[in-house]
Amino acid sequence: MKLFLPLLAIAKLTMLSSCAAPASSTRIVFGSCCHQAKPAPIFSSILAYKPHAFIWMGDNIYGDSPDVNVLREKYQTQLQRPDYVSLLKDTTVIGTWDDHDYGANDAGKDYPSKQQSQAALLDFLNEPANSPRRQQAGVYSYHDVGSEGQNVRIFLLDTRYFRDEPGEKADILGEAQWTWLEKNLLESKASLNLIVSSIQVIPEDHRFEKWANFPTARQRLLTLLARPTCPPVMLCSGDRHLAEISELPETVTGYPLIEITSSGLNQSGGGKSKEQNRHRQGENYTHNNFGALTIDWTKTPAVVTAAIHNLEGAPVRAYTFSAPTRK
Repeated sequence: MKLFLPLLAIAKLTMLSSCAAPASSTRIVFGSCCHQAKPAPIFSSILAYKPHAFIWMGDNIYGDSPDVNVLREKYQTQLQRPDYVSLLKDTTVIGTWDDHDYGANDAGKDYPSKQQSQAALLDFLNEPANSPRRQQAGVYSYHDVGSEGQNVRIFLLDTRYFRDEPGEKADILGEAQWTWLEKNLLESKASLNLIVSSIQVIPEDHRFEKWANFPTARQRLLTLLARPTCPPVMLCSGDRHLAEISELPETVTGYPLIEITSSGLNQSGGGKSKEQNRHRQGENYTHNNFGALTIDWTKTPAVVTAAIHNLEGAPVRAYTFSAPTRK
């Protein structure tokens, strides 16, 4: 089952609100690109959605400084938003980073302050003192949401700490992270697996940061996902100051590979974008937004609705499909 719902079908999507979601469902919200100095009323809408988990996908602040004290001050500003404080009380909050909270625009493995930036991000996320993320190089990790039979494993990639300069054979993740991803993905028994990348994986046509600027690394990821022993996944990404849903056909990985991009929480382009994306389903959305996955476990396989929600919390783009499985 697959159903794409554009703007004309928004009325039908009102049933996706938290009060109307099936009792046996999981709601995961995600977003990116939130400037700490700008208002962010969208957190009120996120609260109303009553998510089980919220994922920061990068550019959680616009730090852009090698001085870790500057980063920490900006994180503290973000932490003082009343609606975000309320979200922290009732919701599991996890996250990774992108370039602006890493410390410099488009920065990669040669950024000299990356260790200090890592410590600041993990403090912002209230990462436990004994967390492996406190001991390792890079902020990659996975988190399980839900109970057995209705659980989602969320893989948070680090696309900064080990990233080469873009090029044909350049890498993004580094060997330690590749080994970690392969091991934990192949061993996953989760009902649904979600990979979060701060930059887009599927789109190929725009001129900005994306996995397609690292073609060997992108193919390595797709080859891993195509392994018969690898459980099917979904992708989430941020960064772009627009939202869209992209899909690769099942000839690539053995099942339709879907990516939902959500950006930004308060840092969007606005207006209309004619940016090309040969893999886009429907139209993109260029105003402030958050992304959401609602997984209905009453169906077999589970039914997933991937949606983009506007500032007021109304769904403006959505894609409903059966949870990916291999034939």
